[in-house]
Amino acid sequence: MLIRTLPFLLAIATSLAINTAQAATNGSLNFTGQVNAGTCDLVAGDVNRTVTLPTVKIPDFESSSQAGAIDFEMSAECETDIRNVIFLFTGTPSTASPTLFSNTGTSDGTALWLRGRAPISSATIPANGTEAERSRTIATSNKKAVIPLRASYHKTGVPITAGTFASTMTVSITYN
Repeated sequence: MLIRTLPFLLAIATSLAINTAQAATNGSLNFTGQVNAGTCDLVAGDVNRTVTLPTVKIPDFESSSQAGAIDFEMSAECETDIRNVIFLFTGTPSTASPTLFSNTGTSDGTALWLRGRAPISSATIPANGTEAERSRTIATSNKKAVIPLRASYHKTGVPITAGTFASTMTVSITYN
């Protein structure tokens, strides 16, 4: 009887040995992502802003080519890795004086004179200038870039008449 159980025990032992063996499998993990540079945006109040020039009179231009100057600033809020903001001004040049921005109001003989002011250059930002002439680079400080500007009415050489004054330009920013 012992001989009959031996093959049976060998069969059980063999099946147990087969069940304990495991297959080896290799796999891989892939990771993807992206790292972007910070961003910068015009502050909310400067996105669609109206700057009201003071009311002037025709005699104000008798001894000066410009009148009604007003100082203002535009600002951009930036993330910490942004070092410079480039403000670019685009608008329609005056037909009578192309360095000035056109007046679309009912008054004749005036256009908008836009220029920087201290501490940046006080040079004119010409409506008909190259992109480099119409832009100003401002370094950020405390995550903000602030450009100081001055706008005023300016004679164009055409006789000045009473009426409304309106001038529109686009300000776009790039940054690095």
